[in-house]
Amino acid sequence: MSLIFGFVTINLKKKEKEVYNQVELISILYKIIIITALSFLVRFIDLFFVREMTLSNSYALNRSLVGSGFEFVQIPFKIASVLKALYFFPIVIVISLNLQNKRLKILSFALLFLPLVEALLLGSRKPFFDIAIILVFSTLVFTKIKLTKKKIILTLFGAISLFIVTNLLLFKREAKEGKNIYNEILSARYNDLLKPSKNIELYILSDSTSDLNKRTALTFLHLGQYITHGFFEFNHIVKGKPIPLTYGSYTFSPFGRLFNKGNINTSPREYVYITTFGALFLDFGWLTPLFMFVFGGFQKIVFLNAKNNFIWLPLVIYIIIINVFLLMFNYLRGAGIYPFVAFTIILLLLKNNLIKVNEESISS
Repeated sequence: MSLIFGFVTINLKKKEKEVYNQVELISILYKIIIITALSFLVRFIDLFFVREMTLSNSYALNRSLVGSGFEFVQIPFKIASVLKALYFFPIVIVISLNLQNKRLKILSFALLFLPLVEALLLGSRKPFFDIAIILVFSTLVFTKIKLTKKKIILTLFGAISLFIVTNLLLFKREAKEGKNIYNEILSARYNDLLKPSKNIELYILSDSTSDLNKRTALTFLHLGQYITHGFFEFNHIVKGKPIPLTYGSYTFSPFGRLFNKGNINTSPREYVYITTFGALFLDFGWLTPLFMFVFGGFQKIVFLNAKNNFIWLPLVIYIIIINVFLLMFNYLRGAGIYPFVAFTIILLLLKNNLIKVNEESISS
């Protein structure tokens, strides 16, 4: 309610629409693509050569390497980590403006899939879902969808492929020598507050159940737990013992690390399975509605500016994603704020003509 109230309360004076000719618009997009691609290059140098991560390493080893401490010499790598968050900006703009430049489309799609390199290094499934969500939401918001058999078949094929790939990643990540993979996943930490029923446990662990059926059942069970677990985690925090407030250092940890060494995690269970509301509650307690009011006002500013300038359109999609998944995932925590920071940098470059914009322009 605070989020909605903040959104409807804020109003800005109507500005003239900023319009660019097609050549300049595409030129700006190419420059964003180059900046983002170079950021990924620097990031990959950091991962493969500085931290010595490889695809042949175990996920546990790579995760320990990527989580190594901050040093002054890593500043260029940190900047690259922020700017690579622009990876979905070009494709959202291409879809929203229905740009027909084939080379730009190919480069935008290629950029969108670059985060999968790091996902494969760390055994993370989230980037796979993020890419799918960005494409789906951008299509739903900015295009008129006409259902055809071809589109339905391609959508089903994409969804099935997504679940197969993420399932393989999960099993490879959780596999431990000499241990039953199904027991390992069924005893994961998110089972602490949301246990599966005995019937489904027995079905998955039964020798008479085929491996395909076990994997399918475990995948849907795991997905259901992953989506709904945050409710129970949030309830556990609110009803538990009082927790010292971190005033933003938990949710916005990259900023917190500028002033404190290491990560601040006051969650009683020490693991990050809580919703966006849960993370904000650790930061601000019952002052969280005030934060949500401000956040709602910020969203209104983004939406209004997006009507006048195409560069704001990716933030609209990102904010919609945050809102839709408020009760499931926490898109704001940690690197989740990087798209906002990277956007601010790009906006400043545009405003100061460091990314040049022609003065003479026509509507695109």
